[in-house]
Amino acid sequence: MSPLRRKRVATGIALLLGLSLTACSSATGDDGSGINSSTNADLQTVKVGSIPTLGLGLLKVGEQQGFFADEGLQLDITPVDSGPTVITGLVAGQYDVAYTAYAPPLLAIAGGQDLRLVYNLGGLGPKGTNGAIVVAKDSAITSWKDLAGAKLGINAPRSVLVLWAQAAIAADGGDASGLELTPLPFNQIADNVASGKLDAGFLVEPYLTQALAKQGDKLRSLGDPAAATFAEGSPGAGVITSASTAENNAELITKFTAAMDKTVAYGNEHLDEVRTAGADLVGLSSEDAEKIYLGSIDPQINAADFEPLVTAMKKFGWVTSDIDLGTFVNQ
Repeated sequence: MSPLRRKRVATGIALLLGLSLTACSSATGDDGSGINSSTNADLQTVKVGSIPTLGLGLLKVGEQQGFFADEGLQLDITPVDSGPTVITGLVAGQYDVAYTAYAPPLLAIAGGQDLRLVYNLGGLGPKGTNGAIVVAKDSAITSWKDLAGAKLGINAPRSVLVLWAQAAIAADGGDASGLELTPLPFNQIADNVASGKLDAGFLVEPYLTQALAKQGDKLRSLGDPAAATFAEGSPGAGVITSASTAENNAELITKFTAAMDKTVAYGNEHLDEVRTAGADLVGLSSEDAEKIYLGSIDPQINAADFEPLVTAMKKFGWVTSDIDLGTFVNQ
């Protein structure tokens, strides 16, 4: 079986979606706090581009347990501010693999890039765990459809968060075409909503909890838009590579996949270790980390599982043609 298709059915169904925690600091370093805190000349380096997320604690735990070293590998993780930027770096050859939500790589494939799924690392969590759109306390916006034409703060114009917002608006009978997107770092969105510079803002954890705790008198949550249209467990995030790397460096991908199998099996049984390692990695306090949903991982995924996501991308004009999902997941 190809390493790009190796899957393990794990306990549980979801992992914290790989969304950007851009203000949370570095994922690498030489002080022991990052994933590649030291290097070993005897090990082959895997360059990983990733949005910093609590889920990256899984990789750190995998290294601590020696699963990557057992395969002759060490990880060099570069934190990147958004999924689209991660994929841009992957296509440019900066990284061997990229960890991101699925919308950016699928968009790149529609644009002519040849990318492959290496390892599925998560689906959407239960309702209320995938972030939320916030508005001012006294805003006239009280439903998804009321967001039609609103100025929405978002981390990136082609972030999957935008797709979730568009789908929620349309499902509620609104017109999502006039949504005005304002890209901002997550840690600036709440203040801009509270001050009236934005009509609404999409926040993920820990920014959502922090914003409501700090400015609960000025903000309120409309809810989790992802849960309004996408089923729990729908494809969330994974590790992606280019076709050239998959073909020309197949041994590296095989070793990486084997290490991930062991890492996921261990991580599903030790979620507290994953949470602690991830919090250290992205600069979160243990208190903030506890507020973020982190479920066990089921890497099993098929081409058909991506159809609802691709259908939404077509509906809202992200892509105009079919995407070869079979090639993407190597089925």
